[in-house]
Amino acid sequence: MDWSLYDFADLGCSRGGSLQYCSGRFGGRGVGIDIDPAKVEEALAHGTEAVLGDAVALDVEDRVRYVSMMDFLEHLPGLEAVEEIIAAAAGLATDFIFIRHPSFEGEDYLTELGLRQYWWDWRGHPAHIQVSDYCQIFERLGLGLYTIRYGERVVDSSHYSVLSATEPPDQGPYDPALHRERPRMQFRRAVWRSQDLFVALRPFDPRGDEWESITSDRS
Repeated sequence: MDWSLYDFADLGCSRGGSLQYCSGRFGGRGVGIDIDPAKVEEALAHGTEAVLGDAVALDVEDRVRYVSMMDFLEHLPGLEAVEEIIAAAAGLATDFIFIRHPSFEGEDYLTELGLRQYWWDWRGHPAHIQVSDYCQIFERLGLGLYTIRYGERVVDSSHYSVLSATEPPDQGPYDPALHRERPRMQFRRAVWRSQDLFVALRPFDPRGDEWESITSDRS
């Protein structure tokens, strides 16, 4: 493929919604890369550009401005695979990596309360990546400048993301018609809906306008 046509690559593009989001937020023409032929076909059917490929095996270097990974890394088999993908992304782009990740922070805490966030026990989410895991991966890869933004704090058990821990796996957001009533309580520890992570691949002034324009909070 002619990489010069594209400004960014979206790994694990699925139906293509993440391509549209990133083009609107960061600009540029993007191409989705997914290892699942059915998802590539679905993305194409939705009018986005996508190709079949393994992100780790792409034989390219510094060909796009940025790489995005939205709701993707948790589907990998474990932290070793996550680090391999992030390393590959760092070799593919010149400017930055953008990761949007459903939060697994506070998992032990909510479990002790008999609660969980609904995506925690999806069978398609084997990699429960914590922010501390990301920080260690970035440091090992020599990616010293990164910004992490936490999205939508979950302050109590009435939040739509919270279910009783006794619910079966692979559930969606709380629905009173489907799910057991949850005990009402305020959370004493921080619980979040998601994190956005921005990783610099070239020198940026961390307090400068250019980096701020990339990392500004635009949920």
